[in-house]
Amino acid sequence: MAFEFRLPDIGEGVVEGEIVSWKVAVGDSVAEDQPLVEVMTDKATVEIPSPRAGTVTSITGGEGDVIEVGQVFLVLDDGEGVGDATTRLSPEEAVDVVPEDVAVPNGSVDAAPVVPSPAPAAAPSASVPSLPRTRPDGAKVLATPATRRVARELGIDLATVIGTGPSGRVTKADVVAHSEGRVAPTAASSQSGGASFGFAHTPVPPGSGPEERVKVRGLRRKISEAMVRSSLTIPHFSYVDEVDMTELVALRKRVNANLVASGGAKVSYLPFIMKALWIAFQDHPEVNALYDNTTDEVVYKKYFNCGLATDTPQGLYVSVIRDIPGKSITELGQEIKDVVARVREGKASREDLSDSTFTITSIGNIGGLFATPIINYPEVAILGVNKIVERPVVRDGEIVVRQMTHLSPSFDHRVVDGANGARFVTRLKQLLEEPGLILAHL
Repeated sequence: MAFEFRLPDIGEGVVEGEIVSWKVAVGDSVAEDQPLVEVMTDKATVEIPSPRAGTVTSITGGEGDVIEVGQVFLVLDDGEGVGDATTRLSPEEAVDVVPEDVAVPNGSVDAAPVVPSPAPAAAPSASVPSLPRTRPDGAKVLATPATRRVARELGIDLATVIGTGPSGRVTKADVVAHSEGRVAPTAASSQSGGASFGFAHTPVPPGSGPEERVKVRGLRRKISEAMVRSSLTIPHFSYVDEVDMTELVALRKRVNANLVASGGAKVSYLPFIMKALWIAFQDHPEVNALYDNTTDEVVYKKYFNCGLATDTPQGLYVSVIRDIPGKSITELGQEIKDVVARVREGKASREDLSDSTFTITSIGNIGGLFATPIINYPEVAILGVNKIVERPVVRDGEIVVRQMTHLSPSFDHRVVDGANGARFVTRLKQLLEEPGLILAHL
């Protein structure tokens, strides 16, 4: 009478998912195709529907827990006998909302695609007994493909890592902890209650002063994993230069006046910057590229899809604006508004959040001089765009007021040498300071 439903293979190499929220409880009667649970995977957030009608007799895992593909996560009494479901769902059938990759006009400095990567687990509690921390000589190492991939990227032999997962399985947290010279906490020590999508509050042990422990989960955990993966995998270096934006400020003002007069919408600086980037890529193709860690190949992109680090109420996403070379300034301006709006409203499609080749992150509306952004893995560079301010500068021996800003890109030093990074920024600076060169290329 028990029907065991296993987490289906959603495709695209997904091996595990985090439970975002349960749609049913033990004792509920469910209909065929009724949503059972919402799960966040490496690629998307999906609602898993019931393959048949029945009564829920048990569920496995709470919100924030990770379950593997093929693991039983729910049992139904369907009145037909024992069985199990391992039905494969197509992405079209399974995907409800895609939250992985993400952006900003005016977004976060630390833009990185939410491609999951190892993230440190919470500190162990002294009141919880530890699991065994040794493995018999010659014993098989238990680990998921995703964990093995992380180990390869970090150059770590899994046989040397102590696993804290079920039956001694090595987790991604174990691999990261090992790379940092520490031991990850046991699974039991990191469990906590709470039902919110973002953070779950846990009881605070007595201490010398007030404090609060917050369980990292949901999109915040995916962002954390992406940042750790990027920083551990990519040897970053940043380069900062100041740019005189006076001519571009004046050009944009004239363009917007004409657009408004003809009933159109104003454009931001981003379309101009995107066009300037594409021109600069012609001399520096190594900047518009990806690094494939599995084959040690640099993949040079002959097209330009621009990621925009986007600050949303749910967290950081990378919105993707496609085909920069093939669109006009006004077309790009409208597409930026449309895509970013969909991302912030939680209505983004997979296309809106994937396949970027280079990312821009901007905090200009917040303030500050410049920042050193984290690269959107597996890209090899990211451009920090900062606030434009009026300030006095010296031109031809005279003090004049100009519209000044800083560009602060970060590069992958495996692909971009320091001198080449500086030359790229110099070329980009030239284009922004003389925007007529951008229009000439159009």
